[in-house]
Amino acid sequence: MNRRLSQNAAVLLINNLAGAGLSFLLSALIGRVLGADGLGVYAAVAAWIFPLSLVVDFGLSMLMTRDLAAQPEQSTPMLRRVMLLRILIGGAVMLALIILAPLLTSDPQVVAGLRIAAPMVIILPMFSAFTSVFKAHGHMQPILWLNVGMLTAQVALTAAAFASGSGVIVAIILNVVTSAGQLAAAWLCWRIRYRTVQHSAEILSPPLAGLKPLLRAAYPFALAALFVALQLRLSLILLERLTPVEQVGYYAAASRFVEAARLIPNALFGALLPALAGLALNRPLLEKTFRTSQRGLAVFGIVAGIGFTLTAPLLLTFVYADSFAPASPVLIILGWSLLFSLLRGGKTLYWYALKRDHFVNRANALTLIIQIVLAVWLIPAYSANGAALASLVAELFGFIILWREWSFPRWRSTVHKSDHDPLHQP
Repeated sequence: MNRRLSQNAAVLLINNLAGAGLSFLLSALIGRVLGADGLGVYAAVAAWIFPLSLVVDFGLSMLMTRDLAAQPEQSTPMLRRVMLLRILIGGAVMLALIILAPLLTSDPQVVAGLRIAAPMVIILPMFSAFTSVFKAHGHMQPILWLNVGMLTAQVALTAAAFASGSGVIVAIILNVVTSAGQLAAAWLCWRIRYRTVQHSAEILSPPLAGLKPLLRAAYPFALAALFVALQLRLSLILLERLTPVEQVGYYAAASRFVEAARLIPNALFGALLPALAGLALNRPLLEKTFRTSQRGLAVFGIVAGIGFTLTAPLLLTFVYADSFAPASPVLIILGWSLLFSLLRGGKTLYWYALKRDHFVNRANALTLIIQIVLAVWLIPAYSANGAALASLVAELFGFIILWREWSFPRWRSTVHKSDHDPLHQP
């Protein structure tokens, strides 16, 4: 099991690194050809599309990965229901985006870009549904080739379009077209390799049957995604309101390095959840796999913390400029917060595998409250350093809460009434 987990994590790591590299190349290409204005339009559109796609996803991709790892034979009926939800929720969000785009921005190019990119709020969650099936079956290679293939095509086509004199709107169109092609390729891969024959009762069942229980089961994952998004944005929002703008720049610059360091453990997380979920009924093996992964995360976090402590000034001045040297303490503190963040992430997946979703969300809510209180207290006095320190302490407490299972008595029930298996719904 550990060998297979390592292999899957390695494939996802290659996927993350290749994706990050190609995305950076695309961003650099747009910036060099179209300048800051063109890149700003493209980034502004992406800034709206990504969170809206998370709304459409509603935690269903995480739910699929966990539950199908234990019951991969249920992939087809569950995928059928999830795709219907993607169409219903995504269609409403896409229509709202097209209508309300002028209210979101006053820039006419951004408005046009949002309307062109609106289908992405459906395309991205649909693609993630197929990748969840691939992960549940323990096959990560299709994800690698689909992502690398799409981004390579997008970069090549965008470069060709710019060579012919096209602008940012064409770049956005190509993003939609290549993403749609990626979705079609994922569907074809699923149909050839993973599709299972449905029983006549499943095929003839009412189209909306089982959707409500599925949404109820996915709700904890949707809430968890909201907590993560809030925690990531919280420091920047409070810094912008409570300190000069340069402090926001210091924090943003330092956090970029920590985000880059996350690429490696994120690959492990992508493979770890289906592995743990598949072992939910074999508790000794689950515990062994979990402990092995936590040791690896701990070693990585310690090495990263030491590395950032020793190289923070060099990294910031080399990548940005000498004016960013004051951000060195921020990078050091955030580097050590990564250790507790990774251990907390591993423990989160452990509880997800055991279907303790509600306990995790209560722990995340408490962690977020701790970070807000500390940030409001520390930022006025210590600026970006205070924001980083608030993040470090909050991650530490979040990890302790999950590890020690600190909770009120009613948190401790092993199964909540919404922690059920949606795969057996009619």
